[in-house]
Amino acid sequence: MAKMLVIDDDPIITQMCKAYFTAKGHTVTVALDGKEGLEKYKKGIFDIVITDLMMPTVHGFRVIDEIKLSSRGDKTAVILLSADKDEPNLKNYKRKKFQDDTINKPFDIPVLERMVAKLLEEFADQSK
Repeated sequence: MAKMLVIDDDPIITQMCKAYFTAKGHTVTVALDGKEGLEKYKKGIFDIVITDLMMPTVHGFRVIDEIKLSSRGDKTAVILLSADKDEPNLKNYKRKKFQDDTINKPFDIPVLERMVAKLLEEFADQSK
């Protein structure tokens, strides 16, 4: 099972993800803003990070950049959560391919679970 980090300033989302994925056997750490999320990422080793885009202290783009540019970034899958489909830089950012998948809020947790499973499989294959 995977070690997951869920970063979102909405405690309902972080707790829902933690409860759901923990019940599926994953180890889930949560953070309620980008700064806390980066601090936890730097202290731990995570297979996958699910991060919100618009958060206080550190924006989701910066969170993703710091994760992907870190020494473990190529081994960490990242899913971007976004409530704002019209975020001005989202289309340009997607072209960078730093996040490995994107899901818009509101989302269905089983859809997110399928994304997580797919990425974990892809990243496991890459490390072979």
